[in-house]
Amino acid sequence: MRSFICCSTLLIIMALLVSGISADVYRRPSKVITSCCKAVSRSRIPYNIISYKIQNALTPCVKAVIFYTKEVGAVCSNPDAKWVKEKMKELPQTDDNV
Repeated sequence: MRSFICCSTLLIIMALLVSGISADVYRRPSKVITSCCKAVSRSRIPYNIISYKIQNALTPCVKAVIFYTKEVGAVCSNPDAKWVKEKMKELPQTDDNV
């Protein structure tokens, strides 16, 4: 009986040690923040556009051309608008890392 209590106590202590060690290794998943165009505009951009990036439609994001300006940063535009297609021919495309 005494050996049973010793073995049980030893197993409980080992379980606590293992759970304490594994708790240090576990990390919660980081929060993913979606940064994309969820709506687009057909209007011309009245700012100095320096480059653009094409965004594919993957929910919640919509198909868009993201123009980068000096004055206001990124602007989401409709890729089907005639002026957008013309402007894209004039500008360098930005890397996906931007």
